[in-house]
Amino acid sequence: MKVTFKYGIGAFTGKIDNAVFWAQKSKLASLMRKFTYPKITTHNKKIGAIAKNLGSLWRKLSDGYHEDFKTYTDRYYVQYGTEGLYDPARSSYAFWTHAIWSWAKDNTEVDLATLTTEDLFLAGGTIKTVRDAIKHGYLRPIDQYDDLSNPFNPGP
Repeated sequence: MKVTFKYGIGAFTGKIDNAVFWAQKSKLASLMRKFTYPKITTHNKKIGAIAKNLGSLWRKLSDGYHEDFKTYTDRYYVQYGTEGLYDPARSSYAFWTHAIWSWAKDNTEVDLATLTTEDLFLAGGTIKTVRDAIKHGYLRPIDQYDDLSNPFNPGP
C-alpha cells in the first residue's frame, strides 16, 4: 500500500507497531505492508550467522578501506543513478557485502560464517582493495576507480 504522511514528513523507512514502511526514491511517499514474523528455518540461522560475522569483520577493517567504499558508492550513484523508483539506496557496507558474497561464490571453500580478518587477508587478494574487486568483477565497474587502492588491513 502506498502511504503519504502529513506535517512535512516525506517518507519513512522502518517498523512501527504492526507495519513495515519502505521509502520511495522520490522521498514523497512510502510503501507499507503488514509485519509478519517470519518462520525461523535453518537457512535463516545460516544467513544470520553470516550477516553477524560480516558486520563484525566490516567494523575491524581499516578506515581507508571504508572511505574507498564510500567514494565508490558516491561515484557509482553519479554514474549509474538508481535503477528505478523502488531501487534501494545501497550503502558502502552493502557494496562490500556484495563483493564478499561474489568472491565467496568463486571460492567455494570459504565459509562466510567463520571468516576472519586473517583468512580474508590471506585469501582475499582479489578483494584486498576496491580497485581489485572491480578488476576481478566482484563490483560493477565505474569510470574512475584507480585511486581506490587502500587495502583492507584490520583497523586499530
